[in-house]
Amino acid sequence: MFDGFDSRHQSVAGNSIFVRTGGDGPPVLLIHGYPQTHMTWHRVAPVLAQRFTVVAPDLRGYGDSGAPPDDKDHVTYSKRTMADELVGLMDHLGFDRYSVVGHDRGARVAYRMALDHPDAISAICSLDVVPTGEMWSDLDRERAVGAFHWQFLAQPAPLPETMIGQDPAFFLEWLLESWAAPGFQFDNRAMAEYRRCFANSEVIAATCADYRAGATIDAEHDNADKADGRRIACDLLCLWGAARGFGNSAGRSPLEVWRDWVAGNVFGRPIEGGHFLPEEAPDAVLEQLLPFLLDHSE
Repeated sequence: MFDGFDSRHQSVAGNSIFVRTGGDGPPVLLIHGYPQTHMTWHRVAPVLAQRFTVVAPDLRGYGDSGAPPDDKDHVTYSKRTMADELVGLMDHLGFDRYSVVGHDRGARVAYRMALDHPDAISAICSLDVVPTGEMWSDLDRERAVGAFHWQFLAQPAPLPETMIGQDPAFFLEWLLESWAAPGFQFDNRAMAEYRRCFANSEVIAATCADYRAGATIDAEHDNADKADGRRIACDLLCLWGAARGFGNSAGRSPLEVWRDWVAGNVFGRPIEGGHFLPEEAPDAVLEQLLPFLLDHSE
């Protein structure tokens, strides 16, 4: 599924990050979301690799990357820590400035990278996401039901870990089906990888810790940046699922929400499909993404 790509485990500040790299040209970092792995890019990465150097890692705690134990303040799985780790990964690979494309949790890491490491990030594409603090502040009845996992996974250990661990495959597949557009079928090879990785108890624990961070320290970091007037310096492309996406904010367009956070230009539009745009609608995503990345290549 990643023909021509190399794979390796790279040690970054003591943690092991699994990463695939392929192609040639300006560097682009692809960051996946929950409950998946880098495999979510299997329909996008090969096309991008025709013009770019593509870097597709597993986030810490996900897939085949290391899953260090959480701490009481959830710093270990804060998006700031994840962002620092991926900046370190790109440094190891020889890249000091690059574009970032993030889906779901990966988009949260991407915009934290842009806020904390503005010199490293030339452009961001956010797929089906609005900032974490906005998700919590705009929580209404519809969003609370649709995004129930935000509250569930953030519960203290070991409640969600124990419940998910009774049947990880069922929980994984139920979420994927619920968030995709009706009738969409994931590639069997990708689904097999998602099942394999999500069956690991360390991955279940780490991904719950990711959401505990989202309910605490990540929201605190977002709120502090907003209060201090810190904004993302680079341009941002925002795409969101028209059918079952999480990119909409209560009463406002995602573009309006992101413009509050971005000092550069904000572009974007809805894409026909559900939450998993890189797999459900790769052609539509690439139609918007390729010119954006080419315009921002350095």
